[in-house]
Amino acid sequence: MKYALFFALFCCTQYSFAQLYEGFNPEEVRDLSALCSSYTFENLYGSDKEIIPKSYTKVFTSPVIGMDNKFQVYEKGNIGVINFRGSTDKVSSWVENMYSAMIPAKGSMKIDKKEMTYKFSAAENAAVHSGYSLAIVLLSPLIIEQIQQLNKKGIHHILITGHSQGGALATLCRAYVEHLPKGTISNKNVFKTYAFACPMSGNKAFSEDYYALYADNNMSYTIINPADLVPSMPMHYEDNGKVFSKDRLKKWLFGQESFDIRKIGTEFLVKKFEKSLKSYVNSSNKILEKAISSNYQSIDMPAYVDDINYYQTGIIRELQPFKYPKIKLDPSTLTEKQLSKLKPDAEGNYYKKEPSFYQHKPYNYYVGVLKEYFSRDYKNLKVKYLPENL
Repeated sequence: MKYALFFALFCCTQYSFAQLYEGFNPEEVRDLSALCSSYTFENLYGSDKEIIPKSYTKVFTSPVIGMDNKFQVYEKGNIGVINFRGSTDKVSSWVENMYSAMIPAKGSMKIDKKEMTYKFSAAENAAVHSGYSLAIVLLSPLIIEQIQQLNKKGIHHILITGHSQGGALATLCRAYVEHLPKGTISNKNVFKTYAFACPMSGNKAFSEDYYALYADNNMSYTIINPADLVPSMPMHYEDNGKVFSKDRLKKWLFGQESFDIRKIGTEFLVKKFEKSLKSYVNSSNKILEKAISSNYQSIDMPAYVDDINYYQTGIIRELQPFKYPKIKLDPSTLTEKQLSKLKPDAEGNYYKKEPSFYQHKPYNYYVGVLKEYFSRDYKNLKVKYLPENL
């Protein structure tokens, strides 16, 4: 009896003082990729109970704010989680993605004529994505309030996560809360970030500063599937002046960088027309800014910077591309146009073609994480593909 009581007290103590540690933690990745899929389950099935890990309790869901953004807050013992929703099918959500002209990483913007200062980085020349930055500033009062609520419960170790657009918001949220004026939130807070399948959110100066502050100490990770196109957006190219540099040729020869002819071609075109592209991005984004201001809220953004070259943030961890199942088709049910787009195998069988953005789906990332780090759980997983993704 005495030993049983001691063991129970030991378990309670361990649970009460759970905290975040430096380094990539597959269990954290598994749980957060499941939470990121919760939005999909809510949207498709009306409930997220099947995907949320049992040890997590949802304590808050924000209202929809700005460009169809929202976030959830979870608790697991003494650890909190802020989970941002990714892109939706609303036009406003995609306007946010396309609103990719960069603004300085510190400054102010006017929202409904109210001056709102922000700071994502103190680095000189650091710049960030206009749409995602605006989203974080709009969400910031609620984000700060929820962090303060967690702190009141004694929770100071907080994971920040999100998939796709939500991953970009997670990255910028981390940078934003770390740069809040002293006293806004408790100095006891420890943050750790896992961003899944996210587009890039800032330029080279921002990326390098972010890495030095949050990735160099192994407290920020970006999980991507190399077959997923979204993490290569909005636009990136080598800025050393040459598409075929000596360093890059060495990387190709020694397998440190894959040789992708499409990527090389894109970089060549971007370099050739860089000045025109910068002008086009900034002028087209002025139109988007007016659309946001007239349809959602009155906004006055800082002047755009002369930079369109985005860089990934955090420590990059790659998953294997997601396998698409063989789904046999009945040729008699297909039109001639549909058949012309398919190639039969050696036996004349037709199979369904992998849909666009299949490699980007949140649930596929969750399954990919299980396959990579939890083989037994992967084998026992009853649903390896959501029918709606096929």
